[in-house]
Amino acid sequence: MFHSVCFGQWKNYYPEKKTEKKPALANEKKETNNLHYNNLFFSAIKQKSLENNEESLVLFEKCIKKNPNFIEAYYQASLVCKKLNNILQAREYSAKAVDFDRKNIWYLRNYAEVLFLNQEFNESAKAYVDIIELEPNNEHNYYKLADTYIYSQKYLKAISAYNDLEKKKGIDKMISMQKHKLYLQLSDIKNATKTLEDLSKTYPNDIEVLHILAEAYVLSNKKEEAFLVFQKISNNDPSNGQIHLTLANFYRDNGDLDNSYKELKKAFESEKIPPETKLAILSSYTSIISANDTIKKQAFELANILLANNIDNASTNAIYGDFHYALGDKKKSKYFYRESIKTKKSIQAVWTQLLFLEIEDSNYDSLQNLSKEALLYYPTEALYYYFYGISSSFFKDYKNALESLETGIEFVFDNEALYSEFQSSLADTYHAVGMHTKSDSLYDLVLMNNPDNIIVLNNYSYYLSLRKVTLGKAKSMSKRCNDLEPKNGTYQDTYAWILYCLGEYEDAKKWIEKALLNGSDKSPVVVEHYGDILFRLNLKDEALLQWKKVKSLGEGSNFLDKKIKHEDLFE
Repeated sequence: MFHSVCFGQWKNYYPEKKTEKKPALANEKKETNNLHYNNLFFSAIKQKSLENNEESLVLFEKCIKKNPNFIEAYYQASLVCKKLNNILQAREYSAKAVDFDRKNIWYLRNYAEVLFLNQEFNESAKAYVDIIELEPNNEHNYYKLADTYIYSQKYLKAISAYNDLEKKKGIDKMISMQKHKLYLQLSDIKNATKTLEDLSKTYPNDIEVLHILAEAYVLSNKKEEAFLVFQKISNNDPSNGQIHLTLANFYRDNGDLDNSYKELKKAFESEKIPPETKLAILSSYTSIISANDTIKKQAFELANILLANNIDNASTNAIYGDFHYALGDKKKSKYFYRESIKTKKSIQAVWTQLLFLEIEDSNYDSLQNLSKEALLYYPTEALYYYFYGISSSFFKDYKNALESLETGIEFVFDNEALYSEFQSSLADTYHAVGMHTKSDSLYDLVLMNNPDNIIVLNNYSYYLSLRKVTLGKAKSMSKRCNDLEPKNGTYQDTYAWILYCLGEYEDAKKWIEKALLNGSDKSPVVVEHYGDILFRLNLKDEALLQWKKVKSLGEGSNFLDKKIKHEDLFE
């Protein structure tokens, strides 16, 4: 837009009659100046159109300096400053333009925008009020006025601006929704709800409006009104899974569990509910599935719906596994966990749960294979190194066991229990390969941090007795172990064997007989120890009887056959 001042003197360039020489020269000079000024202004406009904003601003400022009364230059300079994010300078120039001409809608609108950018919201609002007086039918002006009131937290005035606009165009969804939010900001639940009620009369089948209205009724504790709206939504849009979830919650909160489940089932059948939402709901059944048969039936029925619709079958199978585990059926639980990792390898919790189940059942073969595979996908998971290490050690694959345990312990963070397990297993493995200095150091370190670690107390003391070293220390540790768990046949056998090594045969006999009474009578190692103790007590016939018994129980020591053949003790 160009101001008329630019062209006000052009007619004088062509004089109509001959004048005296001096006035003619004066007019000619004036016209030359005007022409130079106009060229300067048009150059500024050209640079602005080319987005050479810095250059155009310099030229506009030259225009202002040459002719301070040329309003358009101030306006254009303000626009350029706004683009350059020089808001303070833009404000100064826009204010100058408005001071010259307060009825120019362009000048006034730019001034209002600059004030808003400068966070002068009250002044910006005044400018938009003036704009509305000039352009009462331009909807944009009302929205801008409401924005200034919102930013200055004058929510009632913002609502008033929206009301003025609705008087002109009627009830509008976007405007009413904004008014609803503002009333909520004012904690005016009554008017917030009334706004939605008026809107729903205009848009009776708008699902979004009905849904928000129902939520407003819930917020106002108008449960009956909310329920009627929920039902209306369900009738208008039966495939709306979200409304079925909402109704399920509504029925549940009101104690109607049968209808709650019916709506939940409809939600699971809807394709509009995200799979992760369904899986989260299904997973919540894990903790309550054993409560009664009804809950159990519901849980599996919902899971079947997910499987039938191929909704993340890996996760669904994992939840099946959780269900069966919660119900105590480990066999089925393992089956579904395995089905889960067949289709997706990235659910770490499934690997972990499956590995724990295998070690619970002492399935070291499966534990070794699964943990090795799990490490391909989770190469920094310490627990999987631990499982692979102990399963390898079980099969006397000590090289892989040590490599896995030594690597895995480096990945243990903020888990003292697991770190201790690594140390204990490493110590056991070092003992197995004859690295006794390392094993003893680790056992001592574990006991320093946890003097009552029963397994380490037993293993360490037993290994010392096998090596016939520091038997006093071994006796003390084994005694502590039995004090902590007094009816464990394995620990009693260890103590008996240490007493045997110390030559305390009578006490050894008492403790080995305790072990036999506490379940160790089926252990070939313990029974053979019993025979050795009896022999030292000159009960040779009874000793021979126990050695022969070992043959029927399993594998004995390397000296067993020699003991039986020569009826003598060999160690």
